[in-house]
Amino acid sequence: MTDLMTDLGMTRRVAISFAALAVSLMLTGAAYADAVAEAKTVNDAFTKAFEACDIPAVMELYENDAVVIWPGQGEFALGKPAFEKIVKGYCASPSKPSIKVVSSDARPVGLDHIIHFGQLDVTMTGPDGKPTTLRLRTSELLHKSHGKWRYEVDHASAGIPPPAADGGKAQ
Repeated sequence: MTDLMTDLGMTRRVAISFAALAVSLMLTGAAYADAVAEAKTVNDAFTKAFEACDIPAVMELYENDAVVIWPGQGEFALGKPAFEKIVKGYCASPSKPSIKVVSSDARPVGLDHIIHFGQLDVTMTGPDGKPTTLRLRTSELLHKSHGKWRYEVDHASAGIPPPAADGGKAQ
């Protein structure tokens, strides 16, 4: 009878361990899904505000001490005031950018941070007056503060164009 009691106790402990693991995996999946949805919400709000040149709405999406690194020469900002100058520069140009999300994904990092990464196509009028599109890679750290998700780090970069099919050699 003692062996049977020991076996039942062991079986119960194993069953409880598996149940805890299953609940943990379900919660992890939910946290991942929430991170993707939260990042999409912030990204969509940024796109809408940036395309409309709604500078206060853009600034509301950033932490006061946010770090922003954009692909243009000198587009590096520490804090909202420095970043606001960059956004005002884009909005002052005669061609307003349009943004199309190409890919987007996110991962939770603790309870109050999300890492978001993806690709955007940004279209603006080039110097020749014709539309030009630049593919940007994005990696962002979102932070939840005062009940809202905001950018803490926003890094966008443009890749180097691939070499010409002929290896760059003249024929």
